Amino acid sequence: MNYTIVTAVTPDYLNRMIWALPTWTHKPQFKDKPIVVFHAGFESDDPNRLQFIKKIFPSWTFVNWRMEKYESQRELMLSSFVLGIKEHVKTPYFVKLDCDTYFTDKQDVFTEEDLKYDIVGHKWGFTKPAWWIYKLNGTFYTSSNQGDNLKTCRHNRIASFCCLHKTNFVIKVAEQCGKRLPVPSHDTVMWWYADKQGSWLGKNLKKLGVNNNTNWKKIREAVTVADSHDNSHLNTVLTDKVQLEITTDCNLKCHNCDRCCGVAPSKEFMSIEQLWKFIEESLNKKWTRIDVIGGEPTLYPHLPQLWSFLKIYKDRYPSCKIRVSTNGIKKYDFPVWISVRNSAKKGRAQKHTAFNSAPIDNGEETKCCSVPWRCGIALTKNGYFLCGAGASIARVFGLDIGIKNLRDVKTEKLLEQVDELCKYCGHSRVESRHFPKKQEISKSWEEAVKNYKEVEMVEY
Repeated sequence: MNYTIVTAVTPDYLNRMIWALPTWTHKPQFKDKPIVVFHAGFESDDPNRLQFIKKIFPSWTFVNWRMEKYESQRELMLSSFVLGIKEHVKTPYFVKLDCDTYFTDKQDVFTEEDLKYDIVGHKWGFTKPAWWIYKLNGTFYTSSNQGDNLKTCRHNRIASFCCLHKTNFVIKVAEQCGKRLPVPSHDTVMWWYADKQGSWLGKNLKKLGVNNNTNWKKIREAVTVADSHDNSHLNTVLTDKVQLEITTDCNLKCHNCDRCCGVAPSKEFMSIEQLWKFIEESLNKKWTRIDVIGGEPTLYPHLPQLWSFLKIYKDRYPSCKIRVSTNGIKKYDFPVWISVRNSAKKGRAQKHTAFNSAPIDNGEETKCCSVPWRCGIALTKNGYFLCGAGASIARVFGLDIGIKNLRDVKTEKLLEQVDELCKYCGHSRVESRHFPKKQEISKSWEEAVKNYKEVEMVEY
């Protein structure tokens, strides 16, 4: 199939695109296709923020999309999928993808049979303002519908978050529209013209592993739960932040704490030698963020030495953000160059995930959530782990799987820990997790806590 991928993005939607776009190459029929990216609003921003696209699609065209007149950002960007096609798409077909569209498997979305239609998209009974249809029908100002122009109407049509177009048909529509779309919606305009003058097909694309969401946090969860081994963005993000779990000691021990400070208390801490090893190994590694965590970090016995070590790293990489997370119970004057996250907790009952509720105890499939990509990998006295929560699972279950040297910290190696850690993790129950005020603990955790002791492991 000879087609181009076409998308559009503004700064407000960039986060969604950063997470979603690498999944587009999971579909074999989309991989290595040319891509046209219409963008707006980046003039005063850093233009290099779009450069990640070039690493994923080797044949690319960036178009700074402008119009003389438009009423909203929505109209501006959706117009590009119609009015911008003649000049910038040279293939007989193109696939329009919203920047918040993501793919979860490798099934083909479109087939050779689909090429006979002018437009193919997700089958949908869609509700839009009634005046859009009135205006397209040329009856907007008739007295019979004057009172209905603010109502909505429902009709069988397509949704175009993933949509196959015949290029020549779109060019003909653009010629009829002039300089602006009659209504501020690409998919409404294209569906209407195809219904009146051409042909269209609605098919269930979600069954073919296609989805979209305007909430980038939900996109993030969906993308990380899916197979991420060949996702270049996630591979980079996974290893650019690190949490230093300097101690497991805590003065609060909240219910459902994902460091297990309550169910399996411990006073372990990283040695000064281990912290200096981390600094030495990191001198040629640019972390975007280093989080100092516990337990409760203010209980660590060697904080002045830690600050001096981290200051050496901060002087070398000033853009690295260094944060510390504390519950605020013990007062402490942190260095001014450290960002302090004070949860100001007052008691053990917190709105925490039921972390000690293991998916394996309910026969659930082992999955990975977005925590490692959001929070960073973790370094404890026992080595590097996929995340801090995973490190506490390893501590309680006696799993000596920590990576002992930074040079061995690779995406593939970290993701090998998923099968051993995520089956015990309440965070990985993305669809069914809840936030109880009391401590919850499932069968495998009860057994592990019963037999828990500070197991001798090979140290970092």
